[in-house]
Parts: sequence; C-alpha cells; structure tokens
Amino acid sequence: MQGGLFVIEREKLALYGGQPVRDCRKDARPVISQEAKEEVMAVLSKGTLAQFYGGTQVRAFESEYAAWFGRSYAVAVSSGTAALHVMYLAARLPERSEVLIPANAYVSVLSALLQAHLIPVIVDLDPQSWAMDPEDCRRKITSRTSAIVAVHMYGQPCPMTELAQIAEAHDLTLLEDCGQSHGALWARRKTGTFGRAAAFSLCCRKHIALGEGGILITDDEELAATARSLAHKGKGEGWFDYREMGFSYNMTEVQAALGRHQLRRLDSELERRQRLARWVQEQVAETGLSFPLVPAGSTHAYFKLNALVPPELAPYRNEIVDALQAENVGCDPSHPHLLDIDWIREQRPYFFRTLPPEERPSYGPEIAPVARDLLRRQIGIEVGPGLDEEDLSYTVAAIRKVMAYFRAAYGATGRKP
Repeated sequence: MQGGLFVIEREKLALYGGQPVRDCRKDARPVISQEAKEEVMAVLSKGTLAQFYGGTQVRAFESEYAAWFGRSYAVAVSSGTAALHVMYLAARLPERSEVLIPANAYVSVLSALLQAHLIPVIVDLDPQSWAMDPEDCRRKITSRTSAIVAVHMYGQPCPMTELAQIAEAHDLTLLEDCGQSHGALWARRKTGTFGRAAAFSLCCRKHIALGEGGILITDDEELAATARSLAHKGKGEGWFDYREMGFSYNMTEVQAALGRHQLRRLDSELERRQRLARWVQEQVAETGLSFPLVPAGSTHAYFKLNALVPPELAPYRNEIVDALQAENVGCDPSHPHLLDIDWIREQRPYFFRTLPPEERPSYGPEIAPVARDLLRRQIGIEVGPGLDEEDLSYTVAAIRKVMAYFRAAYGATGRKP
C-alpha cells in the first residue's frame, strides 16, 4: 500500500489494456418526464413554434423563472452566449471600457464582451475557493473599468458580498454569469441575484437542460426591455419600430415548454447533485484529490465536481483524465486558462486592432498565476442529470484505481520510474 491506497499495476488500467470498472459508459443526459414530452407534443400539434418577443410558453417560462429567483424580469433567448451578449449591451456599458472577468471563465464570457466592443481584463483566482479573487479585482481596476462579471464556474459561487462592495465603491456595474450555477448560494442568497443582471445557459448537461437555450434575469425594467428588443432584431412593439441594431436570439416554444418542466424539478436536481458530490468527496478522500473550499452559508451547485490532482501529478493531468474515461466514467479536463487560448492571448480579433496601444490589455504569461497553477491540475467529475448512486460508485472505484497507479508511479518525483 502507498498513502492508504493499494498500488495498481499499469496493466490493470483500462487505458493500457486492463478491464474497465464499468462495461460501458453511461452519459449524463437530461431527465425528460412523460408530462414534459406530452407538453412538447402539444406545442408541436398546435403549430405555433415561435413568436416575436416570445409566445405563450416563452412568456410563462420567463415569469416562472424570474419568480424562482425572486427577480422581477426574465428574458429567454437562444443560448447562454446570446444571454451574455444582450446582457452586456443592455447594461449600456461604455464601448471600449474594461470589464473584469476571472481567468477560469468559459470562453463565451470573453467572446461576448468582444462582440459588445468591451475590453476583457483577466483576474486571478483565490487559491482556496478557486473563484474570482477580490484582491486581484481591486488591483486591476483603472479609470477605464466599467464592470465586473462574476462567473460562478462549475457551480462554485464567487465571493459576491465583497465583489458587490468593490463595485459600489468604484461605481462599477456588477453582472453575473450563472451558466453553471443554477441555485448555488452565497451567504444564503441565490447566485444571480447580486448583480444588476445575470445570464444563464440552458444547454446540454446544465441544471435546466433544453438542448440549447439561455435566459437573463434582472430587477431593472429598462435593462429587461432593452435586452428583449436586442434579442428580437432590435425592434420595439410596433411592426415598423426598429430601435437599434439587434439580433435573432429568439427562444422557441418547444424549448420553453421543456424549460418549464425542468424548472419544476430544479430543487430536486440540486439536492441530487449536492448529495452525490458530497458522497464522492468522502469516498475519494485518500486518493490525493483536493476540492474547493465552500464557505459556511454558501453552497456549490455542482455542474461538475471540480477537483485538483496533486502538484506533482500536474504533468499527467490529461493522462489521468484519459485513464478515468477509459474506465467508462465521466470526467473531463478543466476549461483552460483564458490566456492559454491562442486567439485570445495573441489578440487576433479585429476589435483589439482598433485599440490604441495604451488601451490594449496585458495578456502576458504573468497574468493570473494562481489560476494557471489550478487549471493545469483541475479535472471535472461528472455528476450531471440522470446519474445515480450506482453510477457514481463506478466513478469512485475508477478514481481510486487510477489515482493509486499514478501516485505510486509518479507521485514521489513527478517523473516516470
């Protein structure tokens, strides 16, 4: 034994020809009830699949979604990226102003800023919570800063009390990307209710999964009206009322009907993910994996159970993920540090070339070093929809097996024996 784990021979890993812990992989997929299927079929039979500004199902979904969060308005759109785009534009942030985003944000957070002619400034992560670091936010604020976007990656809430205080002290707009954090709490308050507005993704394996879709919520009536207009070609209520350049970001009636049913089971989906994530963490406590600190009074929503491999195994992170996948369980590498994406680091989009040299952001290798260390070691363990205790027991067995081998083989020196 080593470090409480039995040493595993290389040949026992499925990646190298051994028998996997599970015969075939079960993917996380949305749970679609019979009632939801019948409602979708009713929409198809009716024939009204979409309407400008939202049909009956879209408006009902928006109302119910806003109510779940205790917000006044919701605007449903075609994707999470579309929700971010119209949120940035509807917030009326000054063009070419700087917006602070964390280094671990999903790429859409940044690309939507560029679409809105805003300058992304990359902020580091807290080494304990792996969320946006308020101290680095303070360091990155300049006379050109207009907003902070708190991105609750993997469902881990950002420190919203402190970020709200920073935004207020510097007269900045606070926005939230809750694409992976439906129902997560910060200080017993739901993420998505701290900023002027919040954007959500409703795709794939999200807590509310429509295949594709997005929605934003706000208490700001003017922002909501502007976002709705932007999502519907920039039009007002009149046929010839074209107010500004807009986009075709409509949500369909089918998506909304499905979303209403998904929303009704959101509480149970959150409970399932949190219960399973806690159990997995307990079961793999001796494997060398570490998990983010979740402060008292706050909750992680667990889009995925994010974990770190030990520092000495950082060079083998991708191989560890490959080995877990070969065991037929769900695991992925972390999304990269934003500045490890070539087109961002090299500032290839045309918008960057329109900026004078003194306004171009610094995207050098020294930016957000804590995030760089964390993200090269981070993995995402699947706890998504449709998985149960039996499924996660295979995940636990795979983690124990794979980590036992890698810690024995490479743990002492970080080099192959």
